[in-house]
Amino acid sequence: MKAFVTGATGFVGSAVARSLLRRGIEVRVLARRGSNLANLAGLDVEVAYGDLLDRESLTEVLRGCDTLFHVAALYSATDADRERMYEVNVRGTKNILQAAQDSGVSRIVHTSTIGTIGQPQDGSLATEETPLLAWGTSRRPVVPRLRGEDPQRGERRGDLSASHYAKSKYLAEVAALTACERGLPVVVVNPCAPVGARDIKPSSTGQRIVDYLRGRMPSFIEGGINFVAVDDVAEGHLLAAAKGRVGQRYILGNREGNWMRTQFLAVMARVSGQEPPRTARRWGLRLDLRRVLGARPRQAPTQDLRPRALTCDPSKAIHELGLPQTPLEVAFAEAVQWFRENGYV
Repeated sequence: MKAFVTGATGFVGSAVARSLLRRGIEVRVLARRGSNLANLAGLDVEVAYGDLLDRESLTEVLRGCDTLFHVAALYSATDADRERMYEVNVRGTKNILQAAQDSGVSRIVHTSTIGTIGQPQDGSLATEETPLLAWGTSRRPVVPRLRGEDPQRGERRGDLSASHYAKSKYLAEVAALTACERGLPVVVVNPCAPVGARDIKPSSTGQRIVDYLRGRMPSFIEGGINFVAVDDVAEGHLLAAAKGRVGQRYILGNREGNWMRTQFLAVMARVSGQEPPRTARRWGLRLDLRRVLGARPRQAPTQDLRPRALTCDPSKAIHELGLPQTPLEVAFAEAVQWFRENGYV
């Protein structure tokens, strides 16, 4: 077996490459000329140079590979990068899927995000079946598996209550599942917030850890976040390729990982040996006071496009795939050590 991995120079993609190598699987990775290859240092991988936006280059580099792990994506919170995010995440996905079909790949694992999963209105935990809502006049639910869904329609309307990154990943997921309906053997995975070593960019979760270690108050999402060890996310990709049902989505998360800010700060204090920032301690005191007085938490304004929660129930992947559940304190300790040793703090 030979696997092809896009995004292998990044945090999750390099973890996928390492998991494949541990199983004795040959690995070919896609990289652009001039990319930072630090996460691949010392790995016995074949580097194929190309670009997701150059469709002609992709078919040739995929030849001879049995499985495609499409992990690559462009993330940015900067509005100036909006158009390029749609180009890379949506058009790039369509290009690699077409190349996979042309080169005869037998299994495709498409990496999406927990951000394409909706949040239940009754406050229960999200599952793979929870629809993402469109904030239009009809308020109709949007489920990527719907037959005939036009990926461009959602982009033109621009009515998904989400960041442009989440929108672009939603449209990429629609493209992947539409290709599946046309015969491509696609399984989709929706990773939660990964934690661990080699978070070079860093990711939004890694930035929270770095901010804490620098004595700053980390940003957080109002309704909580599901954290998961990055090595579990990588194993989830391999398990999806081996056991996942074609056309299905699998949330890659930790059943104990739905944390509020207070849990994040408490774990960071334990694994880092460093007291929370003063602003965090003041925030905790204010929260305790609000609880004593019975005050309701302030609601985010309806026009706010930030997600109110990224919590979920990852039971499907745990039961169907055997997704590992590494204790989160282990993953956070590894991340803290790696950031310290590599000069981030």
